[in-house]
Parts: sequence; C-alpha cells; structure tokens
Amino acid sequence: MTDSPRLGRVVSLSTVHHGHDNRVFNNEARALVGAGHDYHLVISAERDGIDQGIPVVALHREEGRARRLIVSQREAWHHLQTLQPEVLHIHDPELIPLALLWGRRHHCKVIHDAHEDLIGQVDTKPYLGKVTRPLARLAARGLVGLADRGVDAVVAATPTVGERFHHSPVTVVRNYPWLANYDATPAPVPGRLVYVGDLSEERKLSFMIDVTRRARQRVPGAHLVLAGRVLPRCQDTLDRAVAEGFVEHLGLIDPTEVPKVLASGQLGLVFLKPLPNYVASLPTKLFEYMASQVPFAASDFPAWREMFDGYGAGIFVDTEDVAATADAVGALLADPTRCHEMGQAGRRAVESGLNFESQAEALTGLVSRLLEG
Repeated sequence: MTDSPRLGRVVSLSTVHHGHDNRVFNNEARALVGAGHDYHLVISAERDGIDQGIPVVALHREEGRARRLIVSQREAWHHLQTLQPEVLHIHDPELIPLALLWGRRHHCKVIHDAHEDLIGQVDTKPYLGKVTRPLARLAARGLVGLADRGVDAVVAATPTVGERFHHSPVTVVRNYPWLANYDATPAPVPGRLVYVGDLSEERKLSFMIDVTRRARQRVPGAHLVLAGRVLPRCQDTLDRAVAEGFVEHLGLIDPTEVPKVLASGQLGLVFLKPLPNYVASLPTKLFEYMASQVPFAASDFPAWREMFDGYGAGIFVDTEDVAATADAVGALLADPTRCHEMGQAGRRAVESGLNFESQAEALTGLVSRLLEG
C-alpha cells in the first residue's frame, strides 16, 4: 500500500494573464483542484469566488506595465500574506523577484511556470526598437537566470522552453487539451474557417482575412469565424473585414465555449509569422482542432511538420504566400470527405495520449514532492 500524496495550500499567481487563460485556469488550476489541494488562483478577475470549481482571488486589472509592476504586485503580495501558501506557482516572468523574496521570507516553495521562451519572445515584440530590443533581451536573460538559480522548480510548456534552465529541475507540462472537454459531436458548417486566440499581425490576422477572401473564389460560401482578444492596432483591419460580411468576430469567449465554436468549423487555422519564439513552439490550437475532429491548416514550420505530419490531421502551407495558401485552403473546403477523414485522424491521436489528462499527473506529482520536501 502506497502513502497518499501530501496535500497542502497551493496558490497560483498571475498579474498578466486574464482570468480564464487556458493554461493557467482551464488546465493547471483544474488539475491542482482535482488533486485535492487547498488551492487558490490569484489573477485578474471581476470578483472573488468559485469560478467553475476554481477558487479565485481577484486582482484589479491595471493598464500599463508600470502600474502592473507596482500596483498589481503590491496587491498580490497582500493576498499572499492572507493566503500563506506552502507552494507558490507563478505564471509571469515579471513576478520572479517577488516570488523569490516571498519564498525566502516565508519558507514557501516556488514554481516558475515558463509558458514561452522569454528570451526568444523578445524578437516577437513589434514595439521594441533598435535600442530597446537589446535592453529587453538583457532583462529577459536576467529574469531567466534569476529563476534558474532561485526557484525550487520550473514547469515548462515544451522541452525547448525547458532547455533555457540548467540549475532548477524542469518538469514539462504540455498544453494539450482536456479530452473530457471535447466530447461534442462535430457539426461543421460548410465553408467555415475557425480561429480562437489573440488577433494580431504576429498571428497573421490580415493574412487569414486575405486567404478567406481569395478562397471564396473557389468556395463562395467560405467565411471566417474568429474569437479572441483584438490588439488595438488591429481593430480597424478586423472591423473592415467584418463589414465586408465574410468575417465574424465573437469577441473573447470563455474556455468552456471554445469546443463548441471549434466543432462548427470545417477547417481550423493556425498561421504565425516565422519568428524565433514561434517556429519551435507547441501550438495548442492544433491539439484543440484535433480534439474537436476539425482538420487544420498550419504554417509550414519544420518543427510543426515533424511533430504533426504523421497524424494526417491537417495540411501545412506557406504562410508567406497568400495565393498558394488560399488555393490549398479552398481545395480542402471543397472536399468535405477529406476534411472528415482528417478530423477523425486527429481525434484518434488525441485519444491515444495527446491530452491534458496525460499531463496533469506531472504537475500534481511535482507539487506533492515539493510539499513533502
């Protein structure tokens, strides 16, 4: 008979992510609550309370990095004083100094959750210039180094992200979808392209719109349904496309609504600029499309092709060539039988292990070991 894992008070903290962030809220918080821990999520939210079974402590949403660094972190510290966690699980690099200080003062174990390659991510920021970009890269290296030598454990979204850390133990927890969340019967609307996520030029918003417009020459009913947060500089682009009548924007939707939206698509899109932080990333949306039995069209990055090509669940396209991509997308929309077969293949792959049920134990096991240590 094995001993039961020790349960304790665990607090997850983010001053950057929104309250229903998929990795923070839907995946990891749900796993830790399900494991039986005395768990609280401190994050930007409208109010304190139980949200879909997750105990949430609300942070006020502060606009601007300076106010977030000062006001939100001061508020977060106050909540930590009230909650007194045994394990503090942070989700933002800017929280690393605060978390290390808290951990040392209160004998609390600290986990840094590395969602992305912070250093590589600097190159994806369009607002950084020739002077500020090297400074930002230096700051990113400093934060990663501080976490690497200071935290008790790192949770990394991919093995590549984990390679930045050489001293702290790394546990990889991939952003696979919960299989149980994707049990809806697919109901693809003919010609419907879907995308759920942030809407920006780094994520090829204008390109998706242009591809849809061109695909309509072959499939007149082709249309694009988008859901997610719009970056301010992209709002005019989106508004013009919606006014044309072939693009619909659902706004920022709850994670529980995502499976239904995806299941309505004939084809899911994941187009990204070939930036260093993207080409080796683990694209959560591809797994979500596969779980929803929806085929995908994705940027033809070598790492993505190596990872996904064998499943036969979608196509890879040159997302620097709008005409070629529109031709490939239009051909797939015109072949619903092929779409169905690809969707079924993707679902089988998710059922075979590409699901968060397979990842939750890595996270909960890590927390239990820290509590026992």
